[in-house]
Amino acid sequence: MRASGALLIAALLAAGYALYLNGRDATASLDAVTTMADGLREERVAGRSFDTQAAASMIAAMEELVAAPDTIGDHIADLRVFADTAGSWAAGASSASLELHVAVSLRTAAGELRAHALDPSDAHLARARQKLDSARASLAGEDNPDRRPGRATDGLRDRLENLQQSAEEQRQSVDEALKR
Repeated sequence: MRASGALLIAALLAAGYALYLNGRDATASLDAVTTMADGLREERVAGRSFDTQAAASMIAAMEELVAAPDTIGDHIADLRVFADTAGSWAAGASSASLELHVAVSLRTAAGELRAHALDPSDAHLARARQKLDSARASLAGEDNPDRRPGRATDGLRDRLENLQQSAEEQRQSVDEALKR
C-alpha cells in the first residue's frame, strides 16, 4: 500500500511538472507571436489615436455606399481618406486590440468598395459588407467566439491583413490613374 501511494504521488508530481513546463512553453510562444506582430507595422505611416465616433461614422457612410453601389465611383476620394485614416489608426493601435481590428476591417472595407468601383462585382460588395459587420460588432463590444481580440494570433492576422491592404491600395491607385 505504501509503495503504491508513493508511486501515485511520484506520478502526480511528474504530471504537474510536465504541465508546468508546457505552460511555460506556451507563454514563450505567445510572447514571440506578440513581438512578431508588433514588428509588422507599415513604414512611413504616422500612428494616430483611435476615434470611436469617427469609426462609427465611417461604417455608416460605407454602409450607405454598399446599399447604393452605383454611387461608389463618385466617392473614391472619400474612400481613400477612410483608408488612410484607418491605416493611421492601425499604426497607432496595439497588437491584438479591438482598435486594431476595427481599423483593419474599415481599411479593408474601403478597399473592397474601391475595387468595386474599378470592377463592379457582388463579391466586392459582399466582402465590404462582411468587413463592415465585423467592424461594427467589434466597435459595439459584441463577443464573437471566432474572434476574440486580445489573442496574439488575432493581432498577427490583423497586422498582416493591414500590410496586405496597404499593398492593394497602391495597386488600386495605379489602376484608378490608368482608368481616367
